[in-house]
Amino acid sequence: MADLGQQPNRKRSRVFLATMTLAAVAAVAGLSACSQPSDSQPPTAQRQAAEEQARRDTDEKAWADAEKTGTVAAYTSYLQNFGSGAHVAEASQRIVSLNEQARKDADEKAWAEAEKTGTAAAYMAYIQNFGGGAHVAQARQRVTEQTRKEADEKAWADAVRAGTAAAFTAYTQSFSSGAHVAEARERLAALDEQTRKEADEKAWTDAIRVGTPAAFTGYIQKFGSGAHVAEARQRVAALEDQARKEEDEKAWADALRAGTPSAFTTYIQKFGSGAHVAEARQRAAALETQGRKEVPSIDIKNTCKAAAGAMVSLMGGTTTEQDVNACLDSEQKARDQIVKDRATYSSADKKQCMRTGVYLPSYVEWLTCLEMERDVRKMERQPQFGTAPWSLPKVNPAINSAGR
Repeated sequence: MADLGQQPNRKRSRVFLATMTLAAVAAVAGLSACSQPSDSQPPTAQRQAAEEQARRDTDEKAWADAEKTGTVAAYTSYLQNFGSGAHVAEASQRIVSLNEQARKDADEKAWAEAEKTGTAAAYMAYIQNFGGGAHVAQARQRVTEQTRKEADEKAWADAVRAGTAAAFTAYTQSFSSGAHVAEARERLAALDEQTRKEADEKAWTDAIRVGTPAAFTGYIQKFGSGAHVAEARQRVAALEDQARKEEDEKAWADALRAGTPSAFTTYIQKFGSGAHVAEARQRAAALETQGRKEVPSIDIKNTCKAAAGAMVSLMGGTTTEQDVNACLDSEQKARDQIVKDRATYSSADKKQCMRTGVYLPSYVEWLTCLEMERDVRKMERQPQFGTAPWSLPKVNPAINSAGR
């Protein structure tokens, strides 16, 4: 730029030198005019030729300076000082070329800065400043990509901040191909597992608090692969075993309290593998033996034959084996019933239904008497029947001694 500023002074110096040169040339020409022929060039033409040469020299030097500097300002200064110089067209081309290069350089620099920043706003600024730049199409694509990426990152940050299954599910639905879809699914799985574990633990706590087989069974049904299934099964088995033992003990206590063969037999039937089955069998057998000893022995065959004969005498006809067998069956059942229910009969009942050294010849008759005496005792305890003693009429053994 300093060379361009000094250009007018240099031009004046060159003009002055050219003038002096022309003056010297004219002087020489004047001196030689006397000796040269009259057809030589006139002094004016020579002067013009010298001036033209000086102008060309100045033009070339200015052009050389402009090329050496190689800037738009240098070429512009050349054009301003040598509007009709030999290099005007070339200077104009150089200016256009330099301006184009400067534009390209600015374009590339702006694009590099946008790429370095990497935001949608940076790419939009590039598009606005370089609408016809080399990277406009790419910048628009980056704006679209970056806008979606920024939205993706914001949505992911919101989901992470919320930290709920609903938030991560919403993210995967809105950004099915987003950068964090895989991680979102992993977090969803982890949250589901955590929720399942919490529900498992709560259900287990509830089952323990209730502490019943039904509660533990309900836990097993709801959480078949839960953390406490094995323990739940153990507790169910233990509780059922405990309940079975308690029921066993209660039934055994009831059987002992009743103290009858039927009570012990019922216990055996209900608790075939109970803790007291062996003892129950022993007690039932002992009571059966004792009962048989307590019940007088009656020759039921003779009784049934006599009864059948009496019936024939009364009704006519003949005695059949079927009649005797039916009687024997009834007598045997009556005897078994007496043995079974003997604990329900009082001593008074027994005394009322048998005489010293004399027994009824029929178990059926004896059972009927005992049951009637027992029922009378029950009636005596009821207010509506009063307080007087109730009893059956005394039985005359002679009536039965000969059968019916």
